[in-house]
Amino acid sequence: MTRFAALLVAACIAAASVPADARVIYKLVDRKGQVTYVDQRPKAFDGEVTEIVVPDTPATAVAPAPLPAKPAASESPAKGVTDINSQRRDAREKLQLALDRARARLEAAKKALADGGDPQDDELQVIIQRFDASKDRPDAAGPRGNCTRVPTDNGGSLWSCPVMTPGEKFRERQKSLEEAVLAAEAEVDAAEKAFRRGTD
Repeated sequence: MTRFAALLVAACIAAASVPADARVIYKLVDRKGQVTYVDQRPKAFDGEVTEIVVPDTPATAVAPAPLPAKPAASESPAKGVTDINSQRRDAREKLQLALDRARARLEAAKKALADGGDPQDDELQVIIQRFDASKDRPDAAGPRGNCTRVPTDNGGSLWSCPVMTPGEKFRERQKSLEEAVLAAEAEVDAAEKAFRRGTD
């Protein structure tokens, strides 16, 4: 077989083994080590020839790598943890605010009770106190300056002394103030229990 026939057979074999969507280039290395790439096998080259099969895929056919999909909200543990922590913090703040308000109302109720110990003018009533005056001299002064001597049916006498004293209206107001303190104490107790449950 001649050299030309051998080259032709080799070329046919190479062409048959190359995929239809690929092309062949040749790496040429001459005796000086210089490298050259060509797309056709040289007929007369005194050096090393290496056949390289390159897929013939257009650059535009290469699809860009898809961007990573964003995880759904339910698949994002960091966001979920942040949301839970935020909800817990908000709940603690609301419970603390409710407790602070309950304590403030209790202090106000206690102060109102303490300041309301003196009867108002419209809460006073006049009562008459009587003391035996039979043993006192006729010209003796009464127990108080506003007392007067009053004769009795048996020939004796009494001192009649008018006195201003808190009436029913005052007692009702005091009872209301005391009940307000009790209600405020119960509210503080409930708010403290709610705060402990919400922060445990």
